[in-house]
Amino acid sequence: MKTMKPLVLEEMTTEQKLGMLYCARLFNQEALDLALELIKKRAIGSVQISPKRKDFVKQVLDAADYPIIIVCDTETRFPTSEKQPIPLVTLAACDKPEYYEVFGKAVATEAKAAGFNATWNPVVDVLHCNGPIKVYRLFSDDPQRVCRAAEEICKVYKRNGYMSCGKHYPGGSDAPYDNHMTSVPSKCTVDDLMNFDMIPYKYLMERDLLPSIMTRHAVYENIDPEHAGTMSPKIQGMIREMGWDGVCWTDSFGMMAVLQKYGEENILGLAIAAGNDIVLPNYRTPARVTYGHLLENWERGMFSEERLNESAARVIKLMNKLAEIPEAVDVFTEEDQKLYDSIAAASITAICDEGVDIKLPENTKKMFVITTPMDFNPNTEDLETVTDQWYYPNRVADQIRKNFPDAHIEFIPEFATKPDNERVLVASTQFDEVIFVTFCDTQPYLGTDGLTRRLEVLIDSLNMANRLSTVVHFGNPFALETIQHVGRKIFGYIMPDAQPCAIDALAGLQGAPGTLPFNCKFQ
Repeated sequence: MKTMKPLVLEEMTTEQKLGMLYCARLFNQEALDLALELIKKRAIGSVQISPKRKDFVKQVLDAADYPIIIVCDTETRFPTSEKQPIPLVTLAACDKPEYYEVFGKAVATEAKAAGFNATWNPVVDVLHCNGPIKVYRLFSDDPQRVCRAAEEICKVYKRNGYMSCGKHYPGGSDAPYDNHMTSVPSKCTVDDLMNFDMIPYKYLMERDLLPSIMTRHAVYENIDPEHAGTMSPKIQGMIREMGWDGVCWTDSFGMMAVLQKYGEENILGLAIAAGNDIVLPNYRTPARVTYGHLLENWERGMFSEERLNESAARVIKLMNKLAEIPEAVDVFTEEDQKLYDSIAAASITAICDEGVDIKLPENTKKMFVITTPMDFNPNTEDLETVTDQWYYPNRVADQIRKNFPDAHIEFIPEFATKPDNERVLVASTQFDEVIFVTFCDTQPYLGTDGLTRRLEVLIDSLNMANRLSTVVHFGNPFALETIQHVGRKIFGYIMPDAQPCAIDALAGLQGAPGTLPFNCKFQ
């Protein structure tokens, strides 16, 4: 094991201290070259690396003789893992300590083995309302449920020397917009945040499970209407006044919520002056340029030496703490793998009218309608190696054929055409009941993760004709708030292996033990 020499603030140059406040995002060779130059001078505190770039990780580890922070995001799994990705909403549907713990063990053991000692996870936002790119990433709209979930994961990370990070501080997700696309307003007051959104932060602080946080770029109009939360000394000061002295990361400065207002030349200095400890620069801009901005901001006096020393000291403390546990303590066993694999079935959730069984009746002629992405081809195999793909219509269809061999199947694209709708409606007249399988994608910059309006109207049309008995939904559960009342709703969320499990539940081959993590207002 390589011997690490801890950094000592009093012995450091200004350049070295400034480097503690900069996270180099090593997405290309140019950024790696800069990082290696700074590492040789012991003048950089953290690097973000894609786990696919094992060569980058090795070069950083070989070059560093001090405990540098190596981070990647692991919201659903370690990115190169062969294990199923598990969004937090799926874990929350199970809502048992053993599931949270085994998820944490899977992430921490793989990450540490790959040379990583930090993550920006778990998300501890408490949901206020439906909105894009957030529901699948959250545990619940109940602060106590968020606390229980985050605690189990953070305990695993801590004992394995793996930095956890509560995000997105201070919460306040009360507007249905995407920070990646625009500045998002929040109406939350200080009391609102303290008595709702900040509950998980206080809970983790009290248990020494909050080594770092990541900020939220929302504008809190009733607290500091002039600044995004990340850039607001008032917002940054709230958690410091509670006695917390961990490391505060900014969220990415590549997001439109801050990029459009602040630009790039001054944003790093402004963020440090506001109280942030590590800045996460725009990933689209060359690393040498963003690092140069940081140096220029310092030279122009945008933040004080006191502020520099305060942040550098926090980062060094965290780095040295992580170095105390260089390798994972936990071992991911076969029993752990079995438990991990059972999460898909355990998450299946059913909401049925009184007297309506989860299992479909056996004596009816059934037609399944399966919603597909626009580029779907039913005559090709689902490619599970596609990076962002999580929904597999052909797997759903295969499970239907297995469990309901006499059923008819129709595929329909999420943006259906006139012939598509007509084809499904005409076919439905030959069957006693229709089971509609829906999905909605959720990614940054899409602006929505609900059903398309065309799909909503088609579903309601089948419902009004008394043909629709069931909707099986994968994705954001709030998407079903916009359709007319359906007596049997099955939710499989966003875990790929949950898709055949949901069809098994309709066949009576498994139950639906999950609970909906949110208070959705279905019609």
